[in-house]
Amino acid sequence: MPAVKLSQTEMQYITILQGIVNVQINDCIVDDEENKVIFVVAEGQAGLAIGKRGININKLKEMISKDVEIIEHSSNPAKFIKNCFLPIIIKDITFLERKNGKAVTVEVDNKDKGRAIGRSGKNINKVKMLVLRQFDVVDVMIKQ
Repeated sequence: MPAVKLSQTEMQYITILQGIVNVQINDCIVDDEENKVIFVVAEGQAGLAIGKRGININKLKEMISKDVEIIEHSSNPAKFIKNCFLPIIIKDITFLERKNGKAVTVEVDNKDKGRAIGRSGKNINKVKMLVLRQFDVVDVMIKQ
């Protein structure tokens, strides 16, 4: 697993979330363009981080004035990729070896392709960034 480097701001957001709820946070990404903070929490702790009826997330959103997204980590790259795309259902994940490293092809229903990619590619780019930071995977593509 590559070493994740956190900025001062990302470390501050981790501290704030851990002050609200005691969860292990593996990664944090601040997306200023989307006014969002994405947290990757330890396996099995997403529900705890979100809280009943979203109470923990709502408290955090209020404190930092940004949207918050929680993604559950998994040591299995395929499961982690599925978690990144939730609530979209992934039909199949294929790992490929390339000259520059591992790549992944993700298959979703035709009706979900637009949501999987996102406006201007924001969703697929988020997944690419998270997967690159957590595993040695250089590219994630939606199967045509």
